[in-house]
Amino acid sequence: MLKILLIADPHISIPPSHYGGTERIVHLYAKEASRLGNTVNLLAAKGSDSYGGSVVIHKSPSTSRLNRAYRKLKFQFQSLLESQKCDVVYNHGRFDYLEILLALDFPILHCFHNIVEQKEINFAEARMKSNAIFHFISSNQSKELKLSKSHVCIPNCIDTSIYHTVQQPSNYLLYLGRITRNKGVDIAITAAKQARLPLIIAGNIGDDPESYQYFKSMVMPHLDENSIKWVGPVDDHQKATLLANALALLFPIRWQEPFGLVMIEALASGCPIIASNCASAPEIIENGITGFLCDSADISADSLVDAIQNIHKIDRRYCRVSAESRFDATRIVPKTLDVLYSLSMAKR
Repeated sequence: MLKILLIADPHISIPPSHYGGTERIVHLYAKEASRLGNTVNLLAAKGSDSYGGSVVIHKSPSTSRLNRAYRKLKFQFQSLLESQKCDVVYNHGRFDYLEILLALDFPILHCFHNIVEQKEINFAEARMKSNAIFHFISSNQSKELKLSKSHVCIPNCIDTSIYHTVQQPSNYLLYLGRITRNKGVDIAITAAKQARLPLIIAGNIGDDPESYQYFKSMVMPHLDENSIKWVGPVDDHQKATLLANALALLFPIRWQEPFGLVMIEALASGCPIIASNCASAPEIIENGITGFLCDSADISADSLVDAIQNIHKIDRRYCRVSAESRFDATRIVPKTLDVLYSLSMAKR
């Protein structure tokens, strides 16, 4: 059994109450690793739960350079102290905050949750010793990168038991996620109108001025109580209910999203997915079987409408089976634990 130091960013507690995709993944890893008999110590934001081991809190820096430097220095010593109590570090936070541990050749598995640029890899590899490994969450995330150090590709996971299916879905389409242009909410609205089906939009508005302006100009004018409805952020129970009863999840993204967690949540709910044929979507959706992959270069409402008209061909029961067999935490976490175990053995 392992003693694992699991590190998360200090902004959102583990588990999160609403938005927080990365934090949900950290929660599942901590929960499942602990259930399997490992000791999990957590270094995370205020309000985080214990998973049987210790919980050490670290705080977000302010915008001032002095405060950021102080927080970084303090975190270096916190992580160094906590690592001495463990066999291996599994990092879901900032890579550049681990320089002391890297210099000491401590075993580290670092998970990338965002788009990765070559300059980040170059920075990391210049500091990595032999006992550190990159963890990518989709093949698409790393396909353009030149990598000289060890790396693995293991997808994100969910707890399929918290999602349920229904025998007969309701007559609406669903968009679930942050409301920003790169997520394509405007395309989902146009497609729903052309298909003459109601659309429920669930999610928070991006916290930058550009996202608010996008919401104000491209989403708000279409809202009403009958055809296009925005319900705001939702908790896990609300999300599960919305997904289980939707005809389909619309996922018309315009960017290289590393891993669309909502897609596997939809599958666990028996909800087919209609998505842009880009980023991680082809690695999650079995085209024509668990959903449809549409235009990739410039996603159009017309392509979504064509897929909506064929959504009845998708076997919702198989969507659930796909989620259970490919993405449940009980399937995914042991694969990552094998990597962590190998790292810890190399240390010895």
